Amino acid sequence: MPRSVIVCDALPPAPRPYSYAVKAGRFVFTAGMLGFERGGAIAGATRGHADAEAQTRQALYNIDSALRALGVPLANVAKVKGYLTDVRHFDGYNAAYRDVIPPPWPARITVGAGLVRDHAIVEIEAIASASAPPRHVRAAGLAQSRVPLSQGAEVSDVLFVSGQLSDDAKGELMGRGSMRAQAERALDNVGAILDAAGFGFADVIKITGIVPDWYGFAPYNELFMKYFTEPFPARATIQGALALEGALIEIEATAARGLRRTVESEVPGVGHFALKRRDDTVYVRDLPGALAPHSHAAQVGDLVYLAGEVGYDVSGRLVGPSDIRQQTRKTLENLRLCMEALGGGMDDIVKTNVTLTDDRLGPVFNEEYQAFFTPPYPARTTVIGGLAQDRMVIEIEAVAVLGASESAVAVVGAA
Repeated sequence: MPRSVIVCDALPPAPRPYSYAVKAGRFVFTAGMLGFERGGAIAGATRGHADAEAQTRQALYNIDSALRALGVPLANVAKVKGYLTDVRHFDGYNAAYRDVIPPPWPARITVGAGLVRDHAIVEIEAIASASAPPRHVRAAGLAQSRVPLSQGAEVSDVLFVSGQLSDDAKGELMGRGSMRAQAERALDNVGAILDAAGFGFADVIKITGIVPDWYGFAPYNELFMKYFTEPFPARATIQGALALEGALIEIEATAARGLRRTVESEVPGVGHFALKRRDDTVYVRDLPGALAPHSHAAQVGDLVYLAGEVGYDVSGRLVGPSDIRQQTRKTLENLRLCMEALGGGMDDIVKTNVTLTDDRLGPVFNEEYQAFFTPPYPARTTVIGGLAQDRMVIEIEAVAVLGASESAVAVVGAA
């Protein structure tokens, strides 16, 4: 059957090419929701004053509206990712979050990043189980979080791990000043949660690192290969502020039980040492070699996580340095190559996360972006942040569900 669309009266029309939520397979993926009310006003009682608590509540109400349109309660949310324009809003964000989302809370990560709408200081996205609440996971030996989250949340053999810092069992930050030490401790904490849920590092299909800056980033790549071997998970690393002073990296992960297929380039990449081709990997001629130890995409069952793709061609050349149109087009072409290698297409993509280096790039980006999809569009989050390479202006991560092009249900706003 063709994809269907539900119009939610509680939400306005999306101002850009995205849906507010997409239900496909076992999951619902929401867009990054802002604290705008139905009539278009930003939440908050005082004109000219950005209110983190009010915007957080409204963003969560908007997520709840999109989920309810699909018949999914807020209790089914397994993972939340929040973006704050200033980490000084963190306390207000948490206060409102506790008011709206009851325990046991979802897995969670919160990142400091720029947002693309005027006056918006909070943006929140969610992943929910389409059928039942998640199983919440607690690892012995890890510090009890001071913020409302579960260390991990499992939905039918898929585990979402909260963002992990380099804190010890007492909650004290370890390895101050050392990227290597902090990355190692953060990955050890991820491993403890995986183990508590009956998973291992070999089950991880997507890993995302948040770094406040790129200084000392190379040791993270070196250390990564202590924990992961080929076939690597998909991966993204973005620049963003962290809420804890002194933290150099925060790492979140998604793991899935089952047979895995990965997508790689025919061109060798960083950390890819295999001398012969693997039966569990699809090799694509026109994809660039990986710039770090990761795959371009990892699939388990119908679920596909795609790495943060950028505008590199097969020769390793950045297409259109500082040119948003050319880089958007090439980045999406790389995503399309991954999906076609797995027997799917762009309309199987249900969620995208986009990082732009400047909000003024948005209009041209949207022109190119919408040409790669058939409406209704995937859910989407777009933030402003730094990227790893000079003159790189866009990175896009994605999640797909094979078959979603025929069976997904999208939520859009009312006219």
